[in-house]
Amino acid sequence: MPFWIASGVFLGFLILESITSWIFIRGSKKKHPKLWSHAGKPTLMGNGDLISAWPLNKYLLQRKYAELGDQDAIAYAERNRLPFVVTYFAACLSVLVFFAVLFLFGSPE
Repeated sequence: MPFWIASGVFLGFLILESITSWIFIRGSKKKHPKLWSHAGKPTLMGNGDLISAWPLNKYLLQRKYAELGDQDAIAYAERNRLPFVVTYFAACLSVLVFFAVLFLFGSPE
């Protein structure tokens, strides 16, 4: 049972992280192309896992978008920053919890 709970928590946070990535990437590409370009032209497929999503997370975490000078783009990035960063780190933490549960309780038989 702990294995399935840990799997569900991980999957839930991974879905939330994917949604926040999708919102930022799609919105910046459509409404703020300078922001999208400045962020490295991220794509949904290119940010498909937690490792490849790190550069965009780091960009938002360090508020690199403030260099743009476009107040609308900066406001958009600011609105999306906290949900993106929180769901990213929650997904990372859930991976650690999943492996801890796997180590402590084993996989279901």
